[in-house]
Amino acid sequence: MIIADTNVVSEFMKDSPHHGVLAWARTLGPADLTISVVTVEEIERGLGRLPAGRRRNDLEQRWHHLLDAYSDTIAVYDVNAAQATARLLVDALDRGRPMALADAQIAGICLALPAELATRNSKDFAHVRGLKLMNPFG
Repeated sequence: MIIADTNVVSEFMKDSPHHGVLAWARTLGPADLTISVVTVEEIERGLGRLPAGRRRNDLEQRWHHLLDAYSDTIAVYDVNAAQATARLLVDALDRGRPMALADAQIAGICLALPAELATRNSKDFAHVRGLKLMNPFG
């Protein structure tokens, strides 16, 4: 299983998504890719901060279409993910590489499942021990 980071999901919502990301997504089966509850929160928060209008409405429609597509497989933040997140946050601090909580939670979910993380920001996760990464942006 692969979990798409928020930057990958955001790419799917663009008017003109990155060609490489779309080509990569087409190579995956329906059960191979999902999103996490952390991405749900990040996208919902981002949409909520946009001014009312056509752009927001268009993005909300695209988001709800994606959310419906992944609704049965969304990876949750449970006890195992919370424990993995705590371990990796402590490790990151011990190494002098503090990590944003949302990134740590997504990584913790991936470690707990286990799942691979598809992200454009590989450098933000490269220090997480045991986390498999892929960059669909090339």
